[in-house]
Amino acid sequence: MSEKTLQTLLAERVTEYAQSDRPRELIDAGIDKMFKDVVDDAFRSYGDFSKAIKEALKAALPANVSDMFELQRYNALVANALRERWEAAALQTTVMEKAEKAIAEVFDGDGLLAGEVSLKALLDEFIDAHKENAADGRWDRPDIRFEETESGSSSFLYIAFDPEPENSHDRYMLSADKRSRYSLKHSLHVHIKGSRETGEHFRPTEQFGEVISAKLDDKKVAINMRIHSKWQRMLASLYFGNAILVIDCEPDDFSYGFDD
Repeated sequence: MSEKTLQTLLAERVTEYAQSDRPRELIDAGIDKMFKDVVDDAFRSYGDFSKAIKEALKAALPANVSDMFELQRYNALVANALRERWEAAALQTTVMEKAEKAIAEVFDGDGLLAGEVSLKALLDEFIDAHKENAADGRWDRPDIRFEETESGSSSFLYIAFDPEPENSHDRYMLSADKRSRYSLKHSLHVHIKGSRETGEHFRPTEQFGEVISAKLDDKKVAINMRIHSKWQRMLASLYFGNAILVIDCEPDDFSYGFDD
């Protein structure tokens, strides 16, 4: 086979390849990867874009945010601050669509934002998430406590809960006093807004209110926390969203179901 024949054959194959759909597919795949890499880099916690977003959020927050905070508006504040920053950066439409989708996933995910959250449903999900550990540790029930307080004309309910019962460690069994409610891993501090009739004989009324502070795994809930399970998403909706917590249970209503 002559050199000319090889060149001709190669030229023909290159022409056929160029006229096929394969180059377009490779180009599209390359563009997809490029945009994905750009978005991933932009959203990395150490990137300039993420730092700029953090600064924009700080500028949008009131100076006394640690003392008082309009929680029901926080999710809208964050979403708007992010959108404004992205628009100011003149990002391409494709990236904007990805950003909008990300916001929707964060704020509108299953169980994250809702008008009401049942405390019983939240604690049922909490128990289901810890049943395996409960079986290994032979825990009969979680440690759940309610404490009501009054301040002026306002009523508050402090809800503390921990997957381990108080007597799961020797240090608790040897102590004459119960461990502090503030030492439990998770908590909700609720400002009671009212009560309503349920139509049920055993529980004719139930209270409802707004969460003014929350704790997950011994840490105050923050927007950069990793939310994994459904009960954590429900708790986040109470803190970051405008959801109302319905107090439709008592601490003794719950167990892991392993009682002898």
